[in-house]
Amino acid sequence: MKRWRETNVRFHLGIAAAFALAAALALGLVYSFNQYKDQIIEEQEEQLLTIAKAVSNSISVYTDFYFADLLDVNTYDEYQEAGKLYLETGEEGPIRKFLTEHMRIQNEDVSNFLVSSDPENDGEHEVLIQGGEDRTYTSVNYFDGKEKDSRIDILQDEENQFYLGLSMPTLDGSLRLYFVINIERMYQKVASYIKVGQNGYVMIKDSTGRILMHPVKKQIGKDVISGREAMYPDFDLSELETLIEHQKQGREAAEIYHSYWWTDEVPQRVKKIAAYTPVWFQDDFIIVSAVIDYDEIAAPISQAMISISLLTIALMTTFVVVLYKLRISSIARTRAEEENEYLRELNSKLEELRRRQEQMAHNQRLQLMGTLTGGIAHEFNNLLTPIMGYSGMILAEADPADDVYDSAQEIYSAAEKAKEIIRQIASLSRKQPGTAVKPLEIRQAAERVLRIIDTVIPPNVHLTTCFSWTDGCHIRCSETEFNQIILNLCTNAFYAMRSRDGHLGLGGGMVSGEEAKLLFHAPQYEKDYASFWVADDGEGIPEQQQSHIFDPFFTTKQAGEGTGLGLSTVTSILESLGGGIRVESKPGQGSRFTFYLPLCKGGREEGAGLNRPAGGNRGSARRILLVEDDKKILKLFDKALTAAGFEVTAIGNPLDAEAVLRQGGIDVIVTDYAMPKMNGAQIAALARTLGLHCKVILITGLVEDQVLEYYRKNLIHELLLKPLECQTLIDAVNREAGR
Repeated sequence: MKRWRETNVRFHLGIAAAFALAAALALGLVYSFNQYKDQIIEEQEEQLLTIAKAVSNSISVYTDFYFADLLDVNTYDEYQEAGKLYLETGEEGPIRKFLTEHMRIQNEDVSNFLVSSDPENDGEHEVLIQGGEDRTYTSVNYFDGKEKDSRIDILQDEENQFYLGLSMPTLDGSLRLYFVINIERMYQKVASYIKVGQNGYVMIKDSTGRILMHPVKKQIGKDVISGREAMYPDFDLSELETLIEHQKQGREAAEIYHSYWWTDEVPQRVKKIAAYTPVWFQDDFIIVSAVIDYDEIAAPISQAMISISLLTIALMTTFVVVLYKLRISSIARTRAEEENEYLRELNSKLEELRRRQEQMAHNQRLQLMGTLTGGIAHEFNNLLTPIMGYSGMILAEADPADDVYDSAQEIYSAAEKAKEIIRQIASLSRKQPGTAVKPLEIRQAAERVLRIIDTVIPPNVHLTTCFSWTDGCHIRCSETEFNQIILNLCTNAFYAMRSRDGHLGLGGGMVSGEEAKLLFHAPQYEKDYASFWVADDGEGIPEQQQSHIFDPFFTTKQAGEGTGLGLSTVTSILESLGGGIRVESKPGQGSRFTFYLPLCKGGREEGAGLNRPAGGNRGSARRILLVEDDKKILKLFDKALTAAGFEVTAIGNPLDAEAVLRQGGIDVIVTDYAMPKMNGAQIAALARTLGLHCKVILITGLVEDQVLEYYRKNLIHELLLKPLECQTLIDAVNREAGR
């Protein structure tokens, strides 16, 4: 009996200990999940602030662009003469004609081009002459722009539509010259394409709190507080008022608050996260705010916490049952072991699920970064094309001894540098930047890069080489990209051997396409490859990190010593060139990186580059169909081709191409790729469907898979990469006409 009592006491003590452990575990889980949730929320706030800053920069660039255009117009002799005639005689005809003609070459987001009296301090002004449709505008708010004496008005017309009025003094300060920008179209370009979660959005207000850009049109023009109080008098807007007060102070921050989803037909009260930043001009600003649903981030974490808590309770209950079974008989011990094995497997699966969730969140962040960088690269390529085009035309026509030639040379050089920066940004979007290359003799390239390495190699590192390429071996790669790959890999090797004497080995050889399939992954494989390896005897890379070292921003270096972009850039370059890379490493024994590039002998079949060699005089082509939705670029190319002696039919709407093609007589089609409703590849396919034998030159900023497929099928005869100068286009037309 006593023994039974002792056994019973031990059993109850075991039960009590089990429940105490369960309580401690539950508290630990709640604390851990709260910490994890706070970390995720903080990361989301940083991402939202990054989005707000990106939109802010886009708006600043957008307004700077049109202010620069206003400065140019103000210097035109035709405008100055028409303006002076108007001031002296009141004759509106010449200046109205100038404004109307200049309106035609602007983008669709310019709603009007007008001349007004100089507004007084109250912001009111009198519109004197309009280049577009006659409208009455009222300035509801205004502030100074960045340029001297420039001004930005928030305009409202008789239909309660809102515009940005960008103006500068003209005709010796007698009048003001205005670009009237359609705010809704501006929003479509700079913010509406950005997706912030399921319900989130980007909105823009002025410093008084008036909504200028919003996905819900009925919200535009209303005061963010008083306007909504008038629409929804019973709503609690106290936390929103605090947020707006902070924004009106010109702060840059992220906050959590309660508000409503104004995009719903009947707004529901929700908890939100908002990140905001000001776009400063001189002494005033507009506010860019990115908003997302708080529960969209926190709810999945809370659900996971509940699920794991319930699972913990189930585990503890099972543990108690096991104790009870042990008390009954020794057979229960075997069953308990089986239960424990089952629980270990279940815990392993839960851990795997957690790792996959973390990877999914990481991939979503990379996708957002890719979308942003791809869009930025596309827009900047469109801006750089007329800059390089017109500066190239000036260089071709100006006297090298003239100051104008030097100025144009500086503009062109700056545009070339900007082009390289945009190419590097585009590489982060994981799209092919489409860099044109020509066959590179690998042995000569290796000798040149070795001379560079000799100048940067640390004194504690000894270099050895072992190359076995076939003489005259050429690869599909530019020398700049080849140097960038080698120097990135060597820099990482130097860092791995920073605390010891080490050896750096460089070598290379030949690999067949069949062997390449076993060494790295590629969408398709070429017949032969050249390999190049960089080996060190440094610290090595742990196995669990080797699958992440090629991800953007992943680094094993200490804080402040690396950006995590070196190997990501190498991977992007190799993927765009049809090559690959593999790593072999063991901690304490060093690392060996081997990359592979396709061999080529020049010519289209061997992939000597997207653009064929330049040269040759103008062929038999006389009539060119030019399709480009960007009016500035369309005007530039039309002017250049016409000056080169071609008969050009220029259209800005790709849907009009079919009618022109059906008329026949087209020798060469020059078309942009990324256009609304019909892209350049579809125009090429349309020409083939109509049975035309004209050549097709496609202009693009980022080379997508569809473009490469059309190129391989010979539907597209040549690819030109934005930004490009006019002479490059003329050479391409001459080249295709002579084939």
